[in-house]
Amino acid sequence: MKPSKNSQFLQLIILLLMALPYKALCQESNDFTTVKTATEAVKIPGKWQILNTTADSGQTYLKNNDGVVIAVARNLMKAYPFYKNTATAFEQVSLFYQWDSDYYKEQKFNVSKIKENATLGYIIWKYNDKKLDTIFLFGASKTEFLNLLIYTKLWEEKEKIAFLENLFELNQ
Repeated sequence: MKPSKNSQFLQLIILLLMALPYKALCQESNDFTTVKTATEAVKIPGKWQILNTTADSGQTYLKNNDGVVIAVARNLMKAYPFYKNTATAFEQVSLFYQWDSDYYKEQKFNVSKIKENATLGYIIWKYNDKKLDTIFLFGASKTEFLNLLIYTKLWEEKEKIAFLENLFELNQ
């Protein structure tokens, strides 16, 4: 007996529903941009175009199709002048924040700490260049600093913070 058209259609729908989750899981590598850093690659959700990398900080700047600019860097903690081999990972992050934010204060920029999470090992802070806020997340990942920033007028501050926290969690 030949199956009816309705039966064939139903079988096709069932097959598609079973295959859909597999297809979604297999696309993970297509939905990320990977950036090589001084120590280990950083994985960024979405499509981003590399703009440049600064030699002194190791930051790689990227831009997405909407014009959002981010930067990522991953460097050994012991490469910084403030490094203390007896400090905890979060104490190292605090020293990094103090060191970098002091530089921006000396340049007469407004600097403020937004959030810190000692358990997860990061500090979120910003400075304003009299045009726009640049928001950073400085975090600890093993023996490295993960330095993330976002610079855009397109997103609200809470969206920027959520993006940085997600990026940190993804790369910790």
